[in-house]
Amino acid sequence: MTIPVALQGRDCLIQAKTGTGKTAAFGLPILNSLKEGEKALILAPTRELALQIRDNFRDFARYLNVRTFAFYGGTKVFGDLKVLRGGKVDVVIGTPGRIKDLIERGALKTDDVRYFVLDEVDVMLDMNFKEDIDFIYSQLPEEKQVFFVSATFPKEVRELSHRYTKKPEFIKVESRELEPQIEERLLRVYSIREKIELLEDVLRDFNKVIVFVNRKRDAKFLGEKLSTKGFRVGALHGDLPQRRREEILKKFRRGFINVLVATDVASRGLDISEVEAVVNFHLPEDPKFTFTE
Repeated sequence: MTIPVALQGRDCLIQAKTGTGKTAAFGLPILNSLKEGEKALILAPTRELALQIRDNFRDFARYLNVRTFAFYGGTKVFGDLKVLRGGKVDVVIGTPGRIKDLIERGALKTDDVRYFVLDEVDVMLDMNFKEDIDFIYSQLPEEKQVFFVSATFPKEVRELSHRYTKKPEFIKVESRELEPQIEERLLRVYSIREKIELLEDVLRDFNKVIVFVNRKRDAKFLGEKLSTKGFRVGALHGDLPQRRREEILKKFRRGFINVLVATDVASRGLDISEVEAVVNFHLPEDPKFTFTE
């Protein structure tokens, strides 16, 4: 639905859930149209999503002369500066804070940006990135193609899209068209001990499971607890160094660990195949972050 519109050079507002091919929807037409001396700039709310988009673009562009890099916080900025000063970068992917920093340092030139993508816009606004995004947008040339990509389009996202786009095409895929039937269960428990025991029973019934908790300390505690019970588990939360977070996700994708205990750092945008069950160990504090997403 998106590709024919994007190939016409029109701005696009894309609403669809994770796992439906949104990265290909904007990535393939960008790569098809990207000319020598032009650049694509893609913003994402988290490091994990930025890396996933980078990997997707590198797969798409495997036989093209296109250099793609991801830039995000939690790593030393000197490495990013070396990459940007070492030669051309055709596709720049990053979190708003790090991209803003690189622009302010003069390392990331934006006058050649022809394509601008905001992925998971609603999440970026929830994470208070609006000022950073506004700054980045102000540094871009007038002539460019803009993509807004989001699972939801609340008022603040619509208002931003009105300012950033020109006569955009709104492309929405209804959730009922996208997903296999998801069975939802509510399991009632009366104590934390009973809750953990019931979780262990659930984990034994499935090969690959994500368990969401609300706080970093809960992720650490539950990860250690399940590990002592013999489960191959990894805990993903914001206190971990970036390299360690990447290692855990890679092991989970490849099956070296089969239980991922995570805060909402992994609740949106990540597309991990073969997950058989998702458990909300705590009820999400934000109703948007439900396992039906």
